[in-house]
Amino acid sequence: MRILLASLLCLFLAGCSGIPLMPGSGSSNTLTAQDGSYSIKLAPDWTIKEKGAEHGRRIAVLAHKDAVDSGKGYPTVIVREVHEPTPPGVLELMARDRNLDFAELWNVSKDKYQQKQALLDGSSRMLSYWLAPVDGQGVEYYAAVVLTGFGRIEMIGVAQAGTVPKYMKDFNAMFTSLDVESKARFNPAQAGDTAAYLQRTYSAALAREQEGLRRLMSETAALVTADNGISVQEKGFLSGAYVRTTNKALEACLELAETVAKPRTGEAKAALQHLADRLDGAATDLETIQLNIREEQARNAVEKSAARSRRMAGLAREVLKLPM
Repeated sequence: MRILLASLLCLFLAGCSGIPLMPGSGSSNTLTAQDGSYSIKLAPDWTIKEKGAEHGRRIAVLAHKDAVDSGKGYPTVIVREVHEPTPPGVLELMARDRNLDFAELWNVSKDKYQQKQALLDGSSRMLSYWLAPVDGQGVEYYAAVVLTGFGRIEMIGVAQAGTVPKYMKDFNAMFTSLDVESKARFNPAQAGDTAAYLQRTYSAALAREQEGLRRLMSETAALVTADNGISVQEKGFLSGAYVRTTNKALEACLELAETVAKPRTGEAKAALQHLADRLDGAATDLETIQLNIREEQARNAVEKSAARSRRMAGLAREVLKLPM
């Protein structure tokens, strides 16, 4: 495993930056999985900042001394231990996704990020990628995803935009130091089906957006009944047009979730396109309602509701493009 990772990452980094890189010597600090299934050796000037859990995933945060000195909290490497059977077909799809059309799989917005490079190893069990903000502002992500017997390990390097080359050698050293024990190595028989995995992924994403939109409706309803600075006219928009439009978006989302779970027939594809259009229409209507709201908290709630509806429409279009 170490030889494979070292060869792959060195090729990837050299291709990205044109700088010949060699694995670092590492430090005496080592991140070891709770069950001993894998370990990562930290590069010099890096420490284990914290360990914990995130949405049911075990994580660890590795921080460079510059993260503390700058006060920005990065560069860091986030190590996620994801217990979810992951088939190689998912990494193959991501490796071909040059335009981030399947933004849900990358967890970034294709409008805000671009893929600088992605490289998949010959076994389709490790993906290395580099994502940068389109406008050059914010942070860049330089990462490696390795399939394992329990699911996958995600090692996500986060650095200020434009500084990734400065820390590439360190990222390379830690990524290549990953040592997966035999008990946790990838087993194709347990990886599952790619189509089923993608269905679960997009169903979960829709459920999150739906729940978020419901929360926004509740918050807005509380604003309408509260004694605050919102005018009678604004409360009328919130209790009337906003509620009707948001309910339409939720109805479309429910239909979308049902359609995503069905086999990809011609009828299902037509339904996906129709639902995407309905959700985009709801988002446009919500954006119009927002123009009539002056109170900041209420205006933000309507704006976020429109963004949720637009996001659901985007998810529908991503599903349309999936090779399922």
